[in-house]
Amino acid sequence: MFAVWATLTLSKMPAVGIMLAPTFLFELGVAISFLIRDEPRAATKSLRARLSAYVGSFFIIAFLQVAQRSHPEWFIPQVTPLAPVAILMWLGGTLWTAYAIWHLRYAFSIEPAARRLVTTGPYAFARHPLYTGYCVQYVGMLIVMPSLAFALALLVWTLLMVDRMYLEESVLRAAFPDYADYKRRVGALGPVPFRRAVRQPDVASV
Repeated sequence: MFAVWATLTLSKMPAVGIMLAPTFLFELGVAISFLIRDEPRAATKSLRARLSAYVGSFFIIAFLQVAQRSHPEWFIPQVTPLAPVAILMWLGGTLWTAYAIWHLRYAFSIEPAARRLVTTGPYAFARHPLYTGYCVQYVGMLIVMPSLAFALALLVWTLLMVDRMYLEESVLRAAFPDYADYKRRVGALGPVPFRRAVRQPDVASV
């Protein structure tokens, strides 16, 4: 599915296709992880969890495909003084995401599931470094191709991402007693200065 989307995007929106190329390659790595990952200790199979997971995974790419047909002008790259910063954000987010998936390769899942508790590498700095990488990538794309519609699409994706974090953490907390301490020490998307060593509410802190 991602290979087909990659081909269509590159043929119709070259600039977008090039910027999304690392994402498609990342999804190839995800596909490989399905062959080597552990069996789950616990999982959530609710309709909410599945909608949040799959819609969140495909929403931005689907939006780009649909919007390109009606408003191709939204995806014309804008050369501004911030363009070099945006490119660095896109590249940095790409490398960070690849680094995170390598550490998560035995525990990866789309639907919320607990396979093993990963706290090393990028997971020592953020509980959800994959989402951090995606956020940086997408913001970089928004700076280069600014439009209100794209910004609203990213807002919807962000809400889905927050819900996914909450559901994933609920499963991990139930499966791994050490997760509560890990959550107190590490922020959801990155280091949190002056983080208090007290029990946090059962909501992902963004």
